[in-house]
Amino acid sequence: MSDMLPLATYSLNVEPYTPTPALNFEMPVTVRITMAAIDPEPFDDDKKPSTLRIIKRNPELSEHEHGEGCNHDHGHDDEEDESDSEEEVPKKAVKAKKGKKAEQSESEEESEEDSGDESEMDNEFEECVLLTLSPKGQYQQALDITIAPEEDVQFVVTGSYTISLTGNYVKHPFDTPLEDNSSDSDDDEEDYYSEEKSSNGEEEKDDEELSSGDDELDDLVDASDIESRLEELVEKDEKKKNNKKDIKRKHEEEEEESAKPVEKKQTTKKAKKAESKKEPEEGKQKPKTNLLEGGIIIEDRVTGKGPHAKKSTRVGMRYVGKLKNGKVFDKNTKGKPFVFKLGHGEVIKGWDIGVAGMAVGGERRIVIPAAYAYGTQALPGIPANSELTFDVKLVSMK
Repeated sequence: MSDMLPLATYSLNVEPYTPTPALNFEMPVTVRITMAAIDPEPFDDDKKPSTLRIIKRNPELSEHEHGEGCNHDHGHDDEEDESDSEEEVPKKAVKAKKGKKAEQSESEEESEEDSGDESEMDNEFEECVLLTLSPKGQYQQALDITIAPEEDVQFVVTGSYTISLTGNYVKHPFDTPLEDNSSDSDDDEEDYYSEEKSSNGEEEKDDEELSSGDDELDDLVDASDIESRLEELVEKDEKKKNNKKDIKRKHEEEEEESAKPVEKKQTTKKAKKAESKKEPEEGKQKPKTNLLEGGIIIEDRVTGKGPHAKKSTRVGMRYVGKLKNGKVFDKNTKGKPFVFKLGHGEVIKGWDIGVAGMAVGGERRIVIPAAYAYGTQALPGIPANSELTFDVKLVSMK
């Protein structure tokens, strides 16, 4: 385990009778779970002890099905993956909620074909009971479980209490590095990069002007030739500047001579033009920028409508995460939005602080210092002590 270095904190809440994937994002990082704890607040009035089960797909059976089946497409959307994984969870994991009598009646009504299907389903998944917790008995239990990103693992809780799993994302020698997604050209990112494209265009023009002067010096070999050529270029620039100044002076003198009798009319016209230019500029409102706790900067691009997000609100977000140099390290611009519970530590601290106060439809830029992001820890695609910038949009709220 010397190579299994911890990178960041891992946490997962497993609610009763809700199959929950161990990994629900695309980052290829291995997870090591070291602790399970029970939420003392029950979901129902039964107050039954909660049992945690781990359900893992049989790799041999899944490979056999993919080889002889319908050529499984690994490029489909995340929503289909999640919906399929929830539908494929064996009935055995959810049957614990039903009573014994109901199970007996169901087993009598099922035909021989249904029993054959259940045996295949049992063979397709491997199920194991990890622990049972109750506020009356044991509140928490230490674990040591490592889950690789390529494993199809889900957790199911049967009982009346939610079980929270904690641990670390770890650096595994077989993990693949995060690819650079900065070259992706998704339609949903056009709004986020409109300002950057315009600034990059101006920089490219400046580079072309500088390179045109350098090309003229490539053909010169001796240092004396280069110096003489530089002097010529400097003289040309000075001549051009002087010519422009002379032309301006001539125009100004001509305008003064011709405009003496109608000075008042021109001044009034100029004043009107200046006022007309100021009006559209004043109409444009700059984005509001606020400085929050720990040096977090938020900049509201679009103000949403309806109630504002606060602690314990479950919000659905679209986002694009970038480093300080503009490189994109993570994004969610299509498919299922990223959903989390605000103010409960399910995300980095900069998100809990920066997303608060937004409304549905609002768009905001959040600049998070390293201390409120991942600190000195380095993640795939994110160096240590990195300042992170997120362009976020709140699309749903419960």
